This record gives sequence, C-alpha cells and structure tokens, in this order.
Amino acid sequence: MVIGFLFACAPGFDPDLHFFPSGSGKLNTAANFLSLEEICSIYIMGRPLFLYVFLFYWHFLNALFTVEAPQSLCIVEHGNNVTMECTFPVNGKLEFRDLSVSWEKKDELKQVYVLHKGEEDFKSQHIDFRGRIKLLKENLNLGQSLLQITDVKLRDAGVYRCVIAYGGADYKTIHLKVKAPYRIINQGVVSTGRNEWKLTCQSEGYPKAEVIWQNRNYEDLTDKANTRFETASDQLYHVTSTLTIKSGIDEIFYCIFWNKELQENTTAILHTADSTDGILQTESRRFVGATLIATAFVGSVLLFLLCIRKAKANKGNRTPVASPSTAKLSKDKDTHDYRDASFEDRELKYMQVEKT
Repeated sequence: MVIGFLFACAPGFDPDLHFFPSGSGKLNTAANFLSLEEICSIYIMGRPLFLYVFLFYWHFLNALFTVEAPQSLCIVEHGNNVTMECTFPVNGKLEFRDLSVSWEKKDELKQVYVLHKGEEDFKSQHIDFRGRIKLLKENLNLGQSLLQITDVKLRDAGVYRCVIAYGGADYKTIHLKVKAPYRIINQGVVSTGRNEWKLTCQSEGYPKAEVIWQNRNYEDLTDKANTRFETASDQLYHVTSTLTIKSGIDEIFYCIFWNKELQENTTAILHTADSTDGILQTESRRFVGATLIATAFVGSVLLFLLCIRKAKANKGNRTPVASPSTAKLSKDKDTHDYRDASFEDRELKYMQVEKT
C-alpha cells in the first residue's frame, strides 16, 4: 500500500488508474474522507509523519471519528488576536501519547503548528508564524483544538486545515479573513485664494476603499477629486484624496471611504470656515512661522542697539564728584566773596548820604 501511495503521489500520476477503481481521485476506504490531492500534499510537503499516522490507523478509520469546525469562517481585524477551533471526539480520559494535531495554511502550504503524539514540534513551522502561534493544550481534554494567532497580519488571511489523528483521523478547513477598517480620517482644509479651497482626506486600511466626495446637497463631486493609493510593507492601503473646488465660506463637504468588500463606510465632514476661524493649515503655518521668526530676530537686534545707545548716554552724562576738602574750600571762597561785595555796597551808600 505504501508503494501505491508513492506511485500515486508521483508526478504525472492519473487518479483514474486501477489503484482507485471509483475513478474519483479519492481513497477507497470505509471513511472515504481524504482526497488523493490532500493526502499527497501532506506527503510532498516533507511531512511523511502524518502520512504514516494515516496509514498506521487506516484500518481503524470509520464514520464514528469526525472532526468538526464550529465556525468555518473567521473574520478578524488587523493587529488583533484570533482563535480558530476544530473539535474531535474524546471517549473518557485523553491519552496525549496517542494524539497528533496539525494546523497548516492550505493555500500556501505553510506549516503553522504540529503536535505529534503529545509533543510539540516547531522545527517545520513557517517563519511567518514563529512567536505568534499557541495551541491551547488545556482544551484538548475537552476535544477542542484551539489555535491562537496573535498580532494578526494581512498575510495571515487564507484557508487553514486542521488535521487530527486520535484512534481515527479526519480534518476540517477554516477560512480566515483579515480586515483593516478606515476608521481614522485625517482632514485638511486650505484656502488657496479667490474663493478656492483645497480639501484633503487621508486614511489607511484594507481592502482598497473607494473615496466619494459630496457637498451639503449630497451632489457627487468624486470626478473632480484626485485619489492616490499606496501600499507599504504592512500591505495596508494608504489612501490620499484631494478635492480642489471653488466655494464660499461656511460650506460643508463630505469625504466618504467606502469599503465595498466589507460593506463598511467611514465619513469625514469638512467645513470651509475652518481655515478662517484661526485653525492654521499646512500652508498658513509655514507663512506664520517664518513671519514670527523674522519678527523675533528684528526685535532682538533693535533691543540690543537700544541697550548700547542707552549705555553710551549714561556714560556721557556722568559728573565728577568732588572731594570733601575741595567742596568746603569752594564754599568758603564763595561766602567770602559774597561778604566783600556786600561791604562795598554799604560803604558806597554811606558815602552818598554824607555827600548829600
């Protein structure tokens, strides 16, 4: 049988050959749940371990052992955590040594997690998932295989396959969708003069969104806008939409990010009065900033020159201070001169009286 599998997985093998009389490309067993393509993918991916498990337990396979996925579609936001679940039957106490669990990303053939006979094996784990994967082993006793992915990336989106071997073997697939809503919209309102306004909306998210512009009467202005899409290493779409339009003051415009795939929309309201109410926009900030710097420089120079001029004036108005002895001598001299002048006046008057 092993040789038959090796031939079956060889390149160019026709699944309609006599190895599988049904011609359906599926293994003709009692369980009849694994397609040839899926069995071969397990083997070709360098994991003969699980092929061995399936072959070893093949005669035990029956319809009583089934793996179920309570939620076949999981939707998670970018950057959050998500837990995917598949269940399997456990009769009595769980024997970890008999349990093997495999989680893999089916569409990209990436190994996510392996538990072989109760022991974790991270050797074959793909680098995209390292450090972000955890199997909640405490729930295995309840027949639950819970795979937790932390800090979900956009590249994590896809189809995951949960394979469980425990007495029997079965698998289920779960589709994981990752979204990044355009929740925060950065806006700008700038007056370019002559009643012309430049309106800008910028946001980021995933998948790609359509940007719709409307005025207060809900008239579509989208054709007049210029919208640019850019993608970074995080795969998010960075969307910038600009509408240049002639309008009076106190007008209202709506900028709508419409995500058709997720059926979600986020709206920003732009008011043309914002630019005249003292809210500095990008262009006015630059002008005012340059003006303030120039004013401060000129003021500093004038203040410096004024201080120098005042210092020179104070220096020129200074009067030498006389010593005490010099001051006394000058006072005595002035007093003596004053007495002499008075005495001469009295004598002159006396002489004039006698003559009369």
